[in-house]
Amino acid sequence: MSFGKKGKARSEIVRDSVNTFGTNLFGSVLGLLSTVLVLRNVAAETKGFYNQVQVWGGGFNTVLGLSVTAAVIYYVARYKIKNAKAAIGKAAALLSVAIVLISAAVLFLMRGSHTFQKTPTSFLAAIVVYGLASFVFGISTSILRGENKFKFYNIVNLTQRVLVTVLNAYIAFRPSASLWIWGTVFISIAMVAFAFYGITRWNGPQPEPAPGDDVPVPLGSVMGYSLKSHVSNILTYLNTNLGSYLVQGKYEMADFGVYNTAVTMMQQVWLLPDAVSQVIMSRLAAMQVQSDKLRLTLLSSKLVTYVTTAGALLMLWVARLLVPVLFPRYVGALDPLAYLIVGSIFISYAKVLTNSIAAYGRPELNILPNALAAVINVAGSMLLIPLMGINGIAAATSASLTVQGLSSIAIFCAYSHTPFYRLLVPSREEIATVKRVFKR
Repeated sequence: MSFGKKGKARSEIVRDSVNTFGTNLFGSVLGLLSTVLVLRNVAAETKGFYNQVQVWGGGFNTVLGLSVTAAVIYYVARYKIKNAKAAIGKAAALLSVAIVLISAAVLFLMRGSHTFQKTPTSFLAAIVVYGLASFVFGISTSILRGENKFKFYNIVNLTQRVLVTVLNAYIAFRPSASLWIWGTVFISIAMVAFAFYGITRWNGPQPEPAPGDDVPVPLGSVMGYSLKSHVSNILTYLNTNLGSYLVQGKYEMADFGVYNTAVTMMQQVWLLPDAVSQVIMSRLAAMQVQSDKLRLTLLSSKLVTYVTTAGALLMLWVARLLVPVLFPRYVGALDPLAYLIVGSIFISYAKVLTNSIAAYGRPELNILPNALAAVINVAGSMLLIPLMGINGIAAATSASLTVQGLSSIAIFCAYSHTPFYRLLVPSREEIATVKRVFKR
């Protein structure tokens, strides 16, 4: 790759990363504004029902979707949509049916359990619909990412955030769990249609794959890549959300509403890591030169971690100042947040490095870091819940995220033959690159 092409590629990556980060940040600000209203006016139990639909619907999507979105990004980025659309369509149809049937069966069997004994039947139905809508939305936005249509991708996500904010503002003044839940479901369905509209639009000719990649993608290849990614993605989901399920199963719905507030605040720290990881995977998958992939990964991971560390400490400080004043009902979220914030820093490495490894075509290498983290999470929860209660759940989650981040570094260094210090200390070339980019 020539210097001119490298410079253009870096500029495009920085542009898309900054735009995606800006979209996520603006969406987070909108979420904060609506949260100020919701947390001051909505009962914790009502919020708990809403979060329950999100957690379980998202869980069914994660578990039963077989991580096919990772394959969609990889194959669309490398082989382009003309060669991948048939296989993607078949995979999406099969998995959509599985999500509906299996999630409905699981909820029917669990309807009398402690977790769902107070949950209305209509909310159980909403979980199924929300899970399906989340899956199809993930497929459509992954196609946009694979095609590097990050402008439209960001428009879709921003539109969704705006609509959800409007709904939340209304709920703050007229609290209704039913309206809140079903309104969110219908917004998800509308965003699926909007994303598909973006997929069909092109400004100029469609990009062509490299000569060696201009072949139809078989369904088996898509499913094979998905299954390799799925184990690690399931474990990542477990490490992040096990605490939420434990709180639902052991404590009251109001306690879950408070704990979920801490988790939501922690996740705001991931705005930049999520933005960068969303952008670089499709870029890395399309790159042909391994050294270019390595340079991009090293620079991205360092910048993300530096900014995330500062943001996490600022988040904790601001939360301790404002939550007791603005959200006295949710002051109990501060102690779990103090534990969770540590893991949120280390997981920023994993968010970039695991996407880089997947872009190399080796998503199965991400299984070990996630498996180690899952063991830490489960064992830590068993040991700490009797001693610390909900804070023990948060501490176990934080420890698992920390282990996942550190072990992802070890796996990446071993696979790419990269010294550990290169993930921590910026080189002169990287400093010069950042200066050139921000001077433009």
